[in-house]
Order: sequence, then C-alpha cells, then structure tokens
Amino acid sequence: MARCYSSLFSRLSGQMGRVIYYQVGDSLYARTTPGQVKDCRSELQLYYRERMRKTATFYGVIRQTWLARIWQMLGVAEHRSGYNLFLKANMRAFNGEGLLYDLVHFSAGSLFLPSEFRGCREGDKVRLTWKNENVVRGEHVRDELWCVVMTEDMKFRIITPESMGCIRQDEEVEIELLEERGKKVHLYCFFGSVNRCDFSENLHLVL
Repeated sequence: MARCYSSLFSRLSGQMGRVIYYQVGDSLYARTTPGQVKDCRSELQLYYRERMRKTATFYGVIRQTWLARIWQMLGVAEHRSGYNLFLKANMRAFNGEGLLYDLVHFSAGSLFLPSEFRGCREGDKVRLTWKNENVVRGEHVRDELWCVVMTEDMKFRIITPESMGCIRQDEEVEIELLEERGKKVHLYCFFGSVNRCDFSENLHLVL
C-alpha cells in the first residue's frame, strides 16, 4: 500500500486500471487490485491432482488400521505430519493408470532390513527366510516381523507379530495365505521394535 502526497492525487478517488485510490481522514492511499487467479487445468496439473487424490484416499484407508501408528510415530520423530510423510512416500505409486505395487510403502523408519530376504510360496503357504548381519545385537534381535498381504484388487490385510510369533533372530517363518488361495499376492514385510516406536521400510515380494 502506498501513501500519496501529491496534490494531483488529492483530487482522485476510485479505481484507475489496477490501482485503487481511497481516502482515510486527510490522507489519500493507493493499492493495487489482486491479479486474476486462474484454475490450473493443464494435462500435467490434472494428472498430479489425480495422483494426490488417490494417495489421500489410500491414506484414508490406512488410517483406519494399526499401520497409521507407523506414520504417526515417524511424524513425531521428524517433527512433521505423518499424513504428509505418507503422501510423499506413496504418491509415485499412483501413475494415473494403475497402482505400481513396488512403489507402495506401508512402513518407514530407521530400523534396517536384513540381507537375502526371500519368499517361497508352496500352495497356501509362504516360507520367508533372511540373513542377519553380524552387527545385529542386543534388542534388535527381538525386532518383530510384520507383513501386509495385498491382492491385485488392492484389498489388503495385516499379519501381526502376534499371529506369526516371529522375531528378527529367527531368520525364517511360515505364513498361510488361505484367504488369497489361487490369487497373485503382493507381500510387504518389515520389522518393528518391541516397543513399536520405530520400524523399517518394507520389502516387496510378488508371489
């Protein structure tokens, strides 16, 4: 906002172009009008809007499950919103045509993943194996294994440590896929600390 001192401006009021003149007491002021706001509707902008919408919808489903705690805890650790962290981690999974399953993140955190993590499916069962590094000591050997099973219709279920009874030091576990019999399965596996305040990123297996 500008204040006008010229005697010329003292005789003006109202709008001239994008400038509005108005008087307050004995003083005359001038300000510009806001520019025109355009609705962004380019093809690329609409594409990113749709990705945002789908990712936000996905989070709406996640927040109704125990998995929401992972992002809430991560948000506390990084002093950011868990919702925003989830959007940032998962937006690339929605490419406008379908879901890119290998880019889905159900989990994130500072815990490390073991090496040689593999899954072998035989009928209605999957045998998971991995190798612990020599640096795995102390409380980390008791990190709990979590799994999320997702099918091609984007339905998923959580397999909790309580149902598997598996920790990092075991280096193997067998889980059942009775509900997914005859279906292609995307399996997401990650580890969580015993106090469930920290987690690892997830590993993605196609079975």
